[in-house]
Amino acid sequence: MPDKPEKDGEGITIGRASRDLGLPISTIRFYEKEFGGYLRLPKTPGGHRRFFPEDVEKLRRIHRLVHEQGRSLKDVKLTLMSDRDPLHMRKELDLLLEVFESLVQENVKIHNALKDLASRVTALEEELKAKKKRFSLFS
Repeated sequence: MPDKPEKDGEGITIGRASRDLGLPISTIRFYEKEFGGYLRLPKTPGGHRRFFPEDVEKLRRIHRLVHEQGRSLKDVKLTLMSDRDPLHMRKELDLLLEVFESLVQENVKIHNALKDLASRVTALEEELKAKKKRFSLFS
């Protein structure tokens, strides 16, 4: 038997949520199927979905992550799970720290290469000046 809406008020229909979000009903149903653990939409005794403001915001967030940020469904699921599960959040943080450390190391390599290049340019400029002095002595 479908769950009765547990939240205060009646909520809105899927058609109204579709209009409010600017999303097709099929997309909302797809998100419900893919992100059921995150959305958990209540249904009326007749089996109709009811959307409350927090549900609409969750749908808006999913859409933003998938379509505006171009993230994969798998990545979005992990992100949404990490919001609720500290272990997933820790894994995500560890991955970000690993990427950060890698970028810092690359930055150090680039900085050192630029310093080396600047030293070589300075040495070549000094050598060129010395050669010009020698040639000017013979002129």
